[in-house]
Amino acid sequence: MSERGSDATKLAAQPPKLSLRTSGAALCAIILVAVGSLYYFFSRGLTNLYGDGLAHVEGARRLFDSLTPGYPEIGSAWLPLYHILAAPLALNTYLWRTGLAGSLISAAAFVVTAWFLFRLSFELNCGLFAAILSLVIFCLCPSMAYLATVPLTEALALMWAVLVVFGLFRFQQSGKTGALIGTAVAAFFGTLTRYDGWFLLPFAAAFVFWARSGEWRLRFRHTLVFSLIAGFGPILWFLHGAYRYGNALDFYNGPHSAKAFYAQQLATTAFRYPTDGSYLISARYYLADLIWNMGAWPLEFALLGLMIWALDAHERGRRACVLLFLVPFVFYVQSMAHSAVPIYVPSLFPFTYYNLRYGIEMLPAVAIFPSFLLPSHVAPRARAVLLAILATAILGQDIEMVSQGAENLAVVQEGIQNNPCRSKRQQTLIEYLGSHYDGKIILVAAGKWPCVMPRVGIPFRNTLSEPNDAAWHQLRNGLPSWVGWIIRGNDDEVDQVMRAYPSAFNDFEIVERGQFPGEGIVEIYRRRTR
Repeated sequence: MSERGSDATKLAAQPPKLSLRTSGAALCAIILVAVGSLYYFFSRGLTNLYGDGLAHVEGARRLFDSLTPGYPEIGSAWLPLYHILAAPLALNTYLWRTGLAGSLISAAAFVVTAWFLFRLSFELNCGLFAAILSLVIFCLCPSMAYLATVPLTEALALMWAVLVVFGLFRFQQSGKTGALIGTAVAAFFGTLTRYDGWFLLPFAAAFVFWARSGEWRLRFRHTLVFSLIAGFGPILWFLHGAYRYGNALDFYNGPHSAKAFYAQQLATTAFRYPTDGSYLISARYYLADLIWNMGAWPLEFALLGLMIWALDAHERGRRACVLLFLVPFVFYVQSMAHSAVPIYVPSLFPFTYYNLRYGIEMLPAVAIFPSFLLPSHVAPRARAVLLAILATAILGQDIEMVSQGAENLAVVQEGIQNNPCRSKRQQTLIEYLGSHYDGKIILVAAGKWPCVMPRVGIPFRNTLSEPNDAAWHQLRNGLPSWVGWIIRGNDDEVDQVMRAYPSAFNDFEIVERGQFPGEGIVEIYRRRTR
């Protein structure tokens, strides 16, 4: 290799440096947005609305607060890492009952994600203006600011995805094994957070193989190392399903899977998801979802940036890692078409809000691609003017999105309209137990009534549910004397047991019953006094 070529290689392997002052200013801005968003949405009672969020915090709390704490409380459908991280915080009663145990994890993930996205944009473009634009798009996106305050897995999943792409870029530039292993560890954690992380693995492994020139044997070895470390997450989940539920694919086709819920919906209502079986319609719905999450301007700038990437033959290979940010689009279109995952937006049939938040997984792509509109070879003054124009358009879009109030953001409306605590059945349970509960064990289906225990303040160690295997499987022989209450909903697990073994429940009498159109029946039983 010539001396000039050697110098170029060394230069490429050494990322541009951010000054300490610039780094500190960016990090302070990110933390300010995270803290400000958490305060704003929490003070307005908007952070703990999602049914999934309530269930995630319940899952975290149950890892320690249960008749059988620990491993038995890890379920089958949801991956466990978010619950494990939030579990120590959920031990605090206030953080559990308010959902802050999960919100704090999301806020911390937001800070890490924004910081590494800023760093990635800076190193990809060798310029601060581009990095500032990416940071503005990501941090000031109202949907992202909100989802960084709720106990959901989206923010944590974004963090792992950005760390994976950042790490792969560093590996491509340096070839260092340490960078590859660190990236694989981030991918491993991503596979234990959301199934999006599983879908990313083959694309990331392909990138590892083609990222650097050299002997095929070395490239294959790098790919194998990455795949073994990152792929251990799905392997663990397969083993968990096989050991715990007798089905390695329980998360995919078990009784609590999306497919099972869809099959039940078809059997009871015959309503098919509008995207079912169609990639084209699924893509249309997901594109509409992106507009509701981020607005039109950022998407248009991202499309222009993608075109710049494709046309810039000199930088295209060095920036190829950013294509991995497009993987969520493929994942969700596939999931909507063939994996029983619905996404509803208010502009398309059935004109409502459901899983609309999934569009936020594309935000790193929407934040990174516009940065290519500010190339380092353009004069600094021109870049500054262009940054001002782009940032002004983005800020105008963001202001328009919140102009009707934070409560009218699409992702907030999704939480409000699907909040299970609005259910009359849940309210009936909360009101009755709030004035009558005496501290005895309650037989109740796990996850069925996510608002009741935190609202009333009943610890989960005072409940008997399906994860408590030994005691649950003995119900056919009668309830233990220490069980004093039963909560029964039509067709939940408690209802199924009571139908199968009615004589086991002779010592209990109904003390409250409600039937609500569109919701079903709820019954409260109490052990008879002798």
